Amino acid sequence: MVRRKDRCEVLCGTALRSYRAMRTGMLCAHACQTGLTNCKDDQIAMGLLDLFKKPPAIASLTDMEDFLDTRSAFMVQKCVFEYSRARVGVLWQKLFSEEGFKAAISHSAWQNYPLCLENITVMVEQVLRQIAGDQQAELRAGMKAAAANVTDRYPIPEGFEARFWADARERISARIERAGLAAPRPVKDLPKETIREFFDELPIHESLRGHDFILVQNNLRSNLCQMHDEFVGRADLPALTRSVIAGPSPVAVPPVGRLAG
Repeated sequence: MVRRKDRCEVLCGTALRSYRAMRTGMLCAHACQTGLTNCKDDQIAMGLLDLFKKPPAIASLTDMEDFLDTRSAFMVQKCVFEYSRARVGVLWQKLFSEEGFKAAISHSAWQNYPLCLENITVMVEQVLRQIAGDQQAELRAGMKAAAANVTDRYPIPEGFEARFWADARERISARIERAGLAAPRPVKDLPKETIREFFDELPIHESLRGHDFILVQNNLRSNLCQMHDEFVGRADLPALTRSVIAGPSPVAVPPVGRLAG
């Protein structure tokens, strides 16, 4: 079981580590420029330069699974953590140090992660179906298996039922099948199916949310549109579609939270 203080980092994965690397590089550069220190850490300097490199192409199933995972975590970060911090105001640091609130925000993040994964997976399926031709059923099967592989990366979060990830996989698979049999929807409309559930799980009392529903909905929609643009710009669509249709290999390491037997 993942320790409570590590759960946020496990959930955010690469997105959080990249953010920390960026912050470290920027602070290091600022310190050198202002004469506060003489930085000799070449790794930090190279890491800062990496920020300006073109991101790698999404050409394989593993690349796509990484994209689904990190972007789902990023959306949770922006729409749960950042919303909560903005809603609390200047006292956010004090509230975020309270054990009760930390537990509530962690619960919200884990509860909403599968919803973000669901929307991003459907968005990707809508892009790839244009290349798949008469292999739409195989494409949907590959997308379902890829989403399942992403959920298998994580243990069952503390305080959740043993079927948490199994239920998430069933829900995502049903959504992919339902969406794949219908005409593609505008990307901005995909979160509409999950926004109410997402909003209800935010760790802010309903009496303090006011008219924030539209704010959160627009945040989800704008983030998904940006991710769509990023995906289309980075993906090698023909190669990736072939890889998804061929189907993923089982994950090499089972999730920590899987129960024996």
